[in-house]
Amino acid sequence: MTRNDVIHEKTVAAVDSPDHINCERWKLEAVRNNKIVKNIISKIDKTKNFKFENSCISCEFCPNSGLKGGLTSDPEILLCENSLKSASDVETVLSHELVHFLDHLNNTDWTDIKALARSEIRAAKYSLECHNQYGAQLWEGNQEHPQLCSISQRFKQCVRDRATDSVRLVTNVGSFKARSIVDEVFEKSYSEEL
Repeated sequence: MTRNDVIHEKTVAAVDSPDHINCERWKLEAVRNNKIVKNIISKIDKTKNFKFENSCISCEFCPNSGLKGGLTSDPEILLCENSLKSASDVETVLSHELVHFLDHLNNTDWTDIKALARSEIRAAKYSLECHNQYGAQLWEGNQEHPQLCSISQRFKQCVRDRATDSVRLVTNVGSFKARSIVDEVFEKSYSEEL
């Protein structure tokens, strides 16, 4: 199963629907104002002389109401407007998918389950998924304080859990197999720079 299989078919919603209007507004706010989103976009811009543009992000109605976003083969980031209920939702999904976009530009083979796991680990680490739970103090890198070590371990576990869930969803393998694959590539992938 590919990432596109998870997205299935896209259905364009009416551009005047409240979900579409909110998604577009939150998307623009995230691209302009969110430090993590802006940082990932700057990394994309430095990759193979690619210039990231807002047209690479599409707010659309997704028939699978459990899906919040994805990366299409175009590549284009899909934000599922009917599943995103706040600016924070958009920032979290957008930052996650931007990491996949960057990995796509760096020729990730999405058919290789280990390469997929690597990208999911990176996306969980560098997006707002786990960052929102454990706070900005992690990014300061100070390991001298025991409370930060505890937070750091919980952050790593969050990244591992999110990556496992994503691998399971995208590949349709069982939880044990997904965890095994994530564990196999975790330390190397987690230590990679964005």
